[in-house]
Amino acid sequence: MGTTAHPPTARPSPVRDWALIAAMTAAANLTALLIGLAVLAALVVFRDWLPLVWFALPVIVFAWIGVVTRRPRLQGHAVRPATEPELAALVRQVAERLGFRFPLLVRIVAEPDVGVLRTKTSGFRTVTLFLGLPLVRRLTAAELAAVVAREFAYQQHAGDRRTRLLLGARDALLETIENRFRAPAAVVERLLRASQARTWPLALAADADAAAVAGTPAVRGALTQLGTLSEAFQLLGETWTEVLGEDGTYPEDLYEALDTALADPYVAPRLAAAADEDLPMAIAIAPPPAVRLAALPEHPGLGWDPGAPVPLRDAEALRRWCVRDLFSSEDGPDELRPVRLLDIAPDHFEAGLRDAAAHLVEVTGRDSVRGAVAAAAAAVADGTWEKVARAIDPEIGKLPPPMRAVAGRDVLVGCLGRVIAGALVETGWARVSRWTASVLVGATGAQLDVEELVRQAVASGNPTRIRDLLPIFDEWTVR
Repeated sequence: MGTTAHPPTARPSPVRDWALIAAMTAAANLTALLIGLAVLAALVVFRDWLPLVWFALPVIVFAWIGVVTRRPRLQGHAVRPATEPELAALVRQVAERLGFRFPLLVRIVAEPDVGVLRTKTSGFRTVTLFLGLPLVRRLTAAELAAVVAREFAYQQHAGDRRTRLLLGARDALLETIENRFRAPAAVVERLLRASQARTWPLALAADADAAAVAGTPAVRGALTQLGTLSEAFQLLGETWTEVLGEDGTYPEDLYEALDTALADPYVAPRLAAAADEDLPMAIAIAPPPAVRLAALPEHPGLGWDPGAPVPLRDAEALRRWCVRDLFSSEDGPDELRPVRLLDIAPDHFEAGLRDAAAHLVEVTGRDSVRGAVAAAAAAVADGTWEKVARAIDPEIGKLPPPMRAVAGRDVLVGCLGRVIAGALVETGWARVSRWTASVLVGATGAQLDVEELVRQAVASGNPTRIRDLLPIFDEWTVR
């Protein structure tokens, strides 16, 4: 009850803030800016007001109409206190402890996300909290309280007009980062890095407030799991969805399969490592997880169950709704056949192992798989592996500079790892987990994590262990 004890976030110079807002807004709206400059140039050169009427005014009017009429469509499935009293009570208690005094609505979304949106309901100002079903299913009640507390605290710290404008300009700029027509990548990166002087302290302050409300152990557990859950949903979920979509099916047991995969000792550590490296620090809105965990003040747990999730009264209906929402399209899930992912053979999702080998042969210009792998190993040794990665996936070149190295490494590790794993399986090695084809065991019982082997080779520039495996390709050809 009462407000948080955490001191307000330190405020940099207003002049710097407004300059940064203006620069990010201009960079995010480069097309409109260039049109305006062209009209201004026409006015100066021709001294005629007609260009303003014919070009500038329509742009301004349509842009204004778009801003005025645009209303965010509320995602998710509304849950009410009468149907989910335990969840509603948790949200209400967190809000009270933070002094977050707004009418609250809760909506469940299908992805492992959390967010707050100021909305209007029946003409009254409200705040809608979006909670991902994967978070509600897997986090303990204490960890979920920490997630909710952090989101409300972040809104409190970012509640003034200047901060909201800065965050909005940053989001708009970030949305353009992969556009073909955008501000120069170096400019975008520099502006995003400059905004971190504001966004990183906001993130740390919200973390600290969440610890004061829900306890440091709960915040630590939530921060540790959030990245892993997101990676699982993105990497595993998208792979399953893509492969099954080609079959005209969708996984009705998606969430159960994700739960099972995350319980696998070979999967969770890999996803946690991927989450730590998911976004280059040059453009990240928050500090690295290790920094955030180290900065947490110590507070004891405060009343919520640290051992079990919040009970959902209508859990099965919410699960069905989320699955249908995920797979709704122009055809709709009714046009797809439901299947149980847990009943499908694991190798059904790795049918492209030979396709990866054929692609590597093609991009390296060699006439055999062994030659292609040897060429990739040579590129690792001489530091030119990024060129090979771009040949495998040309889309890497369209990314901003801070994202290219990480994306290129992941592409090369993924492709080379699949090729090597495919050859090992065909020469007698067996997988140790249904969820990854990367971890294999040989006839002698020796275990090998192929992707980790390739990742270490790229990181060290030493492909010796890759070259040691070249003999397995002598009898393996792409047919």
